[in-house]
Amino acid sequence: MPKKKTPCTIPETPSIEAMKHVAFQEPDHERDEIAEYVEWQSNRSAGSKVEVTYLERIKSEIVFGTEHVAWDVHTDEPARWWVITGPTNLYSQGLFPSLDYTFSLHVGLMARVASRDAKRAPSRDAQRLRAAWRRWETAMEAIDAANEAEDFQAVGMRCRETLVALVKSLQKSIDIPEDQQRPQASNVVDWFDLIALNYAAGARNERVRSYLRSTAKETWQLLNWLTHTSSAGLQDAQIALDATSHLLTMTTRVVSRKEAAPPLACPTCGSYRIAAVFDPDIPRDPSYVSLCQSCGWNDLEQDAEEQN
Repeated sequence: MPKKKTPCTIPETPSIEAMKHVAFQEPDHERDEIAEYVEWQSNRSAGSKVEVTYLERIKSEIVFGTEHVAWDVHTDEPARWWVITGPTNLYSQGLFPSLDYTFSLHVGLMARVASRDAKRAPSRDAQRLRAAWRRWETAMEAIDAANEAEDFQAVGMRCRETLVALVKSLQKSIDIPEDQQRPQASNVVDWFDLIALNYAAGARNERVRSYLRSTAKETWQLLNWLTHTSSAGLQDAQIALDATSHLLTMTTRVVSRKEAAPPLACPTCGSYRIAAVFDPDIPRDPSYVSLCQSCGWNDLEQDAEEQN
């Protein structure tokens, strides 16, 4: 016989369908993104067909300016997940029953990932000027072990080596004016004058050219100062690394724009969000593809369609 219910009887867990009717619904696009993420992660192995049956936003918290949102996600298999964004990752509730503990784990894990990625060159930028970006990454790694003034001076020296590697990687493709003598291979300031003339030519690029030259000169002087000052500190080394990274990034973009010669606007949707992506495996010279970040158009597929 069924047990007689009393006022102290613990109510049964409501069904998924019942919860769907009473739970506050988040915007559809947010729910769809989380559901698609969990199904993508769960179905990576062959033969898996896991589906999300219910999900609910539980809490959000801003840590160091980044919002992290936690979701309780049910699937049709006997499994429940915590999904936490910023960036998104999922955790089994069987292994991590406490949401607060999982939240702390996620924030700490993402902080470590961000710290690691901050020491790496941007993936899209790194390929074209790989030798220079690799030296910059080495300088970033060196600062973690730096404690004394000479350690921070060494960071400045590695940054100088980064800029020398940068100008050397571009020297073969730079035209030297007939009335000008070829600079020494390690003369960063003079080579940047030529880099600006070659890769940012014309009246339209006058301000870009001027900024590139002045930034290169000031950055080189800053690195020389850091390398030789006996009172170098942590913040000095960090400023030098940031300045070097900025000059590297700017030079990479100027070089990519000139070599790729992307259209000003997308021929399909008219967007001006055109990126030039370098990939040595692309079967063309130079190895760039122009990509519209709005609609996905790219000139590599367009060329293939025209040839067919």
